[in-house]
Formats: sequence, structure tokens, C-alpha cells
Amino acid sequence: MMLDPRILLAIEAQLDKLVQRAERCVMDTKAAQSSTQETQFRNLQNLAAATDSVLALGNFISYQIGRKYMDANVGRKILEDIDELTRLADEICSRLGLADESQKRRTRMELIRLYLGFLARKLVAERRG
Repeated sequence: MMLDPRILLAIEAQLDKLVQRAERCVMDTKAAQSSTQETQFRNLQNLAAATDSVLALGNFISYQIGRKYMDANVGRKILEDIDELTRLADEICSRLGLADESQKRRTRMELIRLYLGFLARKLVAERRG
């Protein structure tokens, strides 16, 4: 099922803020200088593309932190940002009068997927730029 076109427009209106949030995460946590591997960001993106579960993403991030494959500060910041994006998605759906839980879940994940893409690109740019 596709997202409501009104949701897509609302998400489009948030793109600059998503890019800024992702770039702030990389810069503020010094992710490019951390032990976090680029592959972990790609793996996180792949998981986000395969699931609509925010909890599954959180679980994966916690797992990578525990394995020392992701810097704890970076991981915690990503989890904080995911929480904020979840709230934003719920706010968008509420403002549009969309109470369907499946629409909310897909809206959350679309915002998170976009954010993770911007995050991965910024990390690569900082490491190789």
C-alpha cells in the first residue's frame, strides 16, 4: 500500500530538516572519526528498507553498539533522532487526520529511511572528502 499523497508532500516539506538532522548527527558525534564502520550504516539502511518496524531498527543499533561495531555515542544519537522522527511522523498523520496505524508506521519508516540515507552519505563524505 502506498503512502497517502498528502503524507508524501508533508515528508517532502521536511527534507531539508532531515538532511540537517543527519549531518548534525555525523558532525556532533564525530562519527567520521569514530570506530563506526561504514558497512554498519549500509546494513542499517538495508534493514530499514526491509522492515516497517522501528523497534527492529533500535534493536539492531543496540546490537551493533554492544558488538563495538558502532560507536555508542553515534548509536545513541541515531536512536534519539529516530525517536524524534517517530514523533514527527505521528504529528504529520495527526495533522492530516490519518488515524490508520499502517499509514503511521509507513510514514515513520519513510522518514527514517530518508534520514539514514542522508546519514550514510554524510559519513562517507566526511571520511573521504
